[in-house]
Amino acid sequence: MTIDAILFDLDGTLVQHGQVLLPDQLEIWGHPRSLETVHAAFAVQIEWFYSYTGQLMAAGREDPHLFRRLYERIALELEIDDPAVPILMDSYFSTHPAPPLFDDVRPVLAWIAEAKLPMGIITQRDREPAIRFLAEHKITGHFQVLVAGDDGHGRKPAPDPFFAALGKLSVEPEKAIYIGDRIDDDCGGARAAGLSAFLIDREQQHADKSVNADFVWLRSLIELLTYLPKGKANGHG
Repeated sequence: MTIDAILFDLDGTLVQHGQVLLPDQLEIWGHPRSLETVHAAFAVQIEWFYSYTGQLMAAGREDPHLFRRLYERIALELEIDDPAVPILMDSYFSTHPAPPLFDDVRPVLAWIAEAKLPMGIITQRDREPAIRFLAEHKITGHFQVLVAGDDGHGRKPAPDPFFAALGKLSVEPEKAIYIGDRIDDDCGGARAAGLSAFLIDREQQHADKSVNADFVWLRSLIELLTYLPKGKANGHG
């Protein structure tokens, strides 16, 4: 397979999900919760998020209060009835420091950059915080294109964000791959747009779904390198 571009999801693929930062804030706000409890609440309500955004896309609408609604549901899931908490969460997540990068990210980005393969990001996150996250981790220069959730191309799993990224890179879908941490919007959206899809599953939660799947299952981002053309990295391509 010829690969002319590599596109990534952001949250859960390159940077850890933002909820890893939330327990400390909840304690400051007077509602301490464990990281496990926070993870569980997000796992439930993120399914609502994707269902709701799917309905919005089908109706051709945007919701300017999309993330506020998510945080209201998260607070309820955490059994926090303080109406100030969703507002605090909304403000915090719009300005908070970038969550940590996963340990396998920097070496992979460096390898691909050396191979001179164009890279891009397609994320549900809005543009401003996405840009800030990349800048804080000093990896902005690795990416030639960023398509964010508020750019007007719709949201994954719609194919339009993928087409927008490929158009900016002048690359055909069959010559690009996309790596994300969700089967539905990441792999599903990539396949709908004609890209090869890779699922990064560091905790191996979806191993049973990888058999005969229409995506490549990765336990670590390092495994991605075995699928990339070695010649370019060695200066031969």
